[in-house]
Amino acid sequence: MQRMHDRVEGSPSHRSALSSRLRRVPAVRLLGTLAVLLAAGVVAGMGCGQEPPPPAVAAPPLGAQANDDACACSDGFYYNGQAIPIEDTRCDSFVCGRDLIAYHCVDLGANDNWRSFPGNRCGDLSCPGAGTFCGADVVNGEPAAVYQCAGAGQIPLEWTICEGGCRRGACTDAATSECPCEIPPVAGGEHIPRTCGQRVCFPTGAGSDGVKMVCTADGWQSLGLSCTQRAGTCNACRGVQDSFDNEVTTTACGETICGLGHGNRSEWICGEEGWLDLNRPCEPGKPEEEGAEFGRCPEQFQDKDGTWKSVEQGQTFCGDQVFRSPWNNDLARSFGEPLIKIKGKATQLFACPGPGARPVPYRECSALGGSGECKPVRELPTMHYHEVTGSQPQDGAKTIRDWDRCDEACPTVTDAVYTRVGPDGNRFCRHLFCGQHGITGRVGTLYQCDYDDWTYCPPSAESTRAVVGRPVPYEECSEACLPRDARGHHDVCDSSVDPQEPFGIPDPAPEPSPSSRCDAILDYQGNEVPPSSRRRGASVCGRGGQVFECRDRQLYRPDGWHATGISCGTACGICGPDPYGAQSSFCRSIAEFFGNTCSDITADPDAILCNNSDDVLLNDPAYCGHNPGLHAAGDPWMLYTCKAYCEREDGATTRWVPCEGREGDGQNRRERTRVYRFDHATYCPLGCRINERVNDACIAPTGNLQFPFPDHKMIQNIGHKPGWNDGRHLGEDIGKASGRTEGTYVFPIAPGKLLRAGINCSQYLGIALVEHRFLENGEEKRFCSFYGHLDVDELAMTLVGQDIGTDTPLGKIAYWDDIPRQHNLYCDTKWTECPAEDSFPCDPGNSHLHYAVLSHAECARFDDGGGAPPGYDECNTASAVGYLDTETRIESYTALDGTCTIPISSPDGYISPEWFVTSRLH
Repeated sequence: MQRMHDRVEGSPSHRSALSSRLRRVPAVRLLGTLAVLLAAGVVAGMGCGQEPPPPAVAAPPLGAQANDDACACSDGFYYNGQAIPIEDTRCDSFVCGRDLIAYHCVDLGANDNWRSFPGNRCGDLSCPGAGTFCGADVVNGEPAAVYQCAGAGQIPLEWTICEGGCRRGACTDAATSECPCEIPPVAGGEHIPRTCGQRVCFPTGAGSDGVKMVCTADGWQSLGLSCTQRAGTCNACRGVQDSFDNEVTTTACGETICGLGHGNRSEWICGEEGWLDLNRPCEPGKPEEEGAEFGRCPEQFQDKDGTWKSVEQGQTFCGDQVFRSPWNNDLARSFGEPLIKIKGKATQLFACPGPGARPVPYRECSALGGSGECKPVRELPTMHYHEVTGSQPQDGAKTIRDWDRCDEACPTVTDAVYTRVGPDGNRFCRHLFCGQHGITGRVGTLYQCDYDDWTYCPPSAESTRAVVGRPVPYEECSEACLPRDARGHHDVCDSSVDPQEPFGIPDPAPEPSPSSRCDAILDYQGNEVPPSSRRRGASVCGRGGQVFECRDRQLYRPDGWHATGISCGTACGICGPDPYGAQSSFCRSIAEFFGNTCSDITADPDAILCNNSDDVLLNDPAYCGHNPGLHAAGDPWMLYTCKAYCEREDGATTRWVPCEGREGDGQNRRERTRVYRFDHATYCPLGCRINERVNDACIAPTGNLQFPFPDHKMIQNIGHKPGWNDGRHLGEDIGKASGRTEGTYVFPIAPGKLLRAGINCSQYLGIALVEHRFLENGEEKRFCSFYGHLDVDELAMTLVGQDIGTDTPLGKIAYWDDIPRQHNLYCDTKWTECPAEDSFPCDPGNSHLHYAVLSHAECARFDDGGGAPPGYDECNTASAVGYLDTETRIESYTALDGTCTIPISSPDGYISPEWFVTSRLH
């Protein structure tokens, strides 16, 4: 494994001798030297921010250029302040400028020049090493780009968008429509075409549903959809540019685009891991909008009285109409068009989603009986409330609103009845229809259909004597028209139901939710960071020895990682080059004296010698780098996790597999057969703490005594009954008063014993239960505090059964919309992942902690590992006090209160944590 900070040059023997000298330097001695120098202020200002230092890095070699590739873009500077030689500039190349903004060398003939992209910052780009790399290997790199890099962790100085794709650090030829996809593992797979873009449902081996795969330039890759899932969100597709240098905003799994980045001419598809190269040639160009052949919807229409009125959402219009009004003319000019016109045939009826939108074909009137014509609303008769029955309209009565509709025959029904209506008591055989329910017409208007053959009501479908009328406006509903089963019921106006949705309104596009996890990244030692350390809010020590923070994906940050420009401060990274390639004079002198500050063992964690003594019984022991029990000189800012392996016979083969339970631990007459091997290393931003009897751990932020976390705000109080639940809240929901709540460390409200920390297959997900004992008037009292909605990756499960203080983190608050995904990993019942809300109330802003204090009796129901305290009782009774009334905090409720009338006293049920902290603990 290549060592990140080994910049020593010379013969192999010289490097070997120097390496031996490194091994003789104890880590403690080095840290002591650093501590003395730090105390003396020698290293002051050694960290770096986002301002580049003076020039320190030479530009990477650009190689020979073809004559047609040369551009004379003058007065350019790399981000490190070094001038870009004009003879080395190339057409369509990009550089990272001194202001950490991308600049494009544009071919303008005799006046080539740099074009800036203020929205495309390059400060978060990070190289994996020195050389040429594809965007997939560069942190936050563009998928179709090739980057020139000067060193690990440094910002690339130049990159180019490939016409096709990028493979093994070089641009490929133009797209060829050839994809190396093997025969899919499904029945008849040998007969399935394996062409680029082909989609196939692959079995997963878990459950009956499979996963949709697509054939790409890199073989079969996941679309991020199950076989039965029609649509979904792939957040990894955020943060890139299209061929017109605009941000690509779609995150719909399976969506295709022509060209990623300026000059790319390959088709891409959005998948689970981001944009996937289909290697199909395409010519970037603004495609004609879907529905453009039907013209454009107006902003105003001419009503029956000749006035121009605003178009309603979903309003229908006959084809072949021009709309000439001042507002419509302005709308046309905004689209660069001469006028607003709905095209198509005059007998076609179109639905309009909104002003300026493309019309959506709705009905062909010639196929609906009647005259087959489409009638514009201005040509339809004016009707008032129940006027169709013979009632005379009152003075000033409103005209029933109507839309363009087909002159159609009334549909056949089975429940039309003779009804005496009107002043003369005329008998009508009629049926009432909502517009767009069996007939055309306005949504929200009720239409009457008359049927009569003077013998039967309704007339039979075979009757030749029946006189079938046309739908006529009967009543305009004040709120909503309720469509019912036309075979047995009249439609009715009903203000208690949701309004009927007009035809042609597109489904709302799901808002791109913030991604909960960043892409895979290498740490400063070249090891891939585990998924549990790639959650939003996490910090890692990346290549080049700088801290990277996992944040939201956005333009210029498609992988989600933010390069802070801050040195990690590890024994290995403190004297490495900063993100701009610079090294302080102090670090240079340290490197000259000690050589590289990492030992060979630290540089290659696979060589870590895990403690295999008989005293080690944990299946996954974790050690700080400076723990003598590690049996190796590790980095004191790293936590090394080992794993127990046991021998298993598999037929004639013997394999080493992870031990289960107490297998091979040598206890209770069991033979000691297990061995420990290194599994992974985790960077500790605040240092690593050696613990007794339990695993070592990264130092967490200090807790705020007697509250789960500082700077919190109340979201929902105890006793509150929300409108969507039949019970009262049995705890308090809190979040951060400022900043994001997810990822916040949660601490116990008082010292105690951790009874439980684990996974609950409700919306709680990660839970913790802490026991507290107090002396009150000489008598011991027992209470428990409960915490829910914790992230499963951060639970303090190794501390169960231990005494803990208020500075011991129980875990981190989960990102709310990531709860279904984590639930599906550990629970038998499966939930649809967000943003779909089939089985979980998705809301990216709902991350919070639910916590409560339980009486001794209530705690006893759950401290043996069964279930979890309910979040609400079953009392469909509103609390006598307000939502956030302070009086609520001194009351508590129990799910066992069958009468739902008398609040249970504080010691007997569910107790307000805030009241408990301020009243009982002070």
